[in-house]
Amino acid sequence: MISKRSDGYHEYCGCIHIHTTDSDGTKPLEEVADIASATGLDFILVTDHMTLKARREGKEGFYKNTLVLIGYEHNDKEDCNHYLLFNTEDVLSPELSPQEYVAEGKRQGGLGIIAHPDEIRPRLGKYPSYPWLAWDAEGFDGLEIWNQMSEWMENLKPYNKLKMVFSPRKFMRSPTDRILQKWDDLNQKRKVAGLGAIDVHGYPYRAGPIRITIFPYKVQFRSLRTHVLIPEPLSRDLETAKRQVYDAIRDCRLFVSNYRWGDASGFEFRGLGTNEEVISGESLEFSPDTILAVKIPERGGIRMVVNGRTVSMTEGKSLDFKATEPGLYRVEVYKGERGWIFSNHIRVGV
Repeated sequence: MISKRSDGYHEYCGCIHIHTTDSDGTKPLEEVADIASATGLDFILVTDHMTLKARREGKEGFYKNTLVLIGYEHNDKEDCNHYLLFNTEDVLSPELSPQEYVAEGKRQGGLGIIAHPDEIRPRLGKYPSYPWLAWDAEGFDGLEIWNQMSEWMENLKPYNKLKMVFSPRKFMRSPTDRILQKWDDLNQKRKVAGLGAIDVHGYPYRAGPIRITIFPYKVQFRSLRTHVLIPEPLSRDLETAKRQVYDAIRDCRLFVSNYRWGDASGFEFRGLGTNEEVISGESLEFSPDTILAVKIPERGGIRMVVNGRTVSMTEGKSLDFKATEPGLYRVEVYKGERGWIFSNHIRVGV
């Protein structure tokens, strides 16, 4: 956690999309929470498949300094269209179509996030894909622009299997151009948050006499992280803290980082107008004097993107870009060719 930043917000860092022994994870929630706390996470969002057992048992709350919030992962009858739901009254009916469970989650005031939408490997075989196909559904709040387990599975090949098993974080690259373009297109119509997700299970793996865990919790907690920005310190009251985190996601006040390439805490992306200053998720008027200002904690390759097009690139720790047109502005930061930081949009004159 970074206390109050220079932009006036408080930054909290967490991991999203986590499974426990309540479904197909390999550690109980209490142990997962202890690992998250030891790793320095401010919050985690737990999403076991089609169950809210842990929430019913009163297990939401603070574990040391880590806030544990519990939702669940919903899917349709064909095991496609996976959807993370938080703050619903209960698990929704498995008979609902994606359009129906997205709408019902919205009606109940829940937070809904499309899970691993960009999987393109075959639906058949030992490791089928679970893509999102129901793009006509209305009411989702965000989508995973980068899912660690999904990227790993997409890149797994017979010739690289052992290397990827033993060094899973090393093979992470960045969100695909496909999903970034889809996310930009969705934001032309309304605000849709882009999040990073680890999809952690802690799978056991055996190769002859060798037994290891693929992506153990501790390793994945040190990879893809989602940083939320809230205007006041995170409350120790559960209901208030829950609202603070969920509202930050809905409002797109967040950015995604790959901790493997460095701690991105303190990253800033601001829009500076004549008489106003905004952060990601917010809007400001377009004028010839509008500046998009970026600061990063260590050197990287900074790219300014507007309406899906890269319009400026620089290597360093900062970038001040004069807005050239109304549009949706966001930032990508790379270490070499590997993605490090991805902001959400600032809406300029739209």
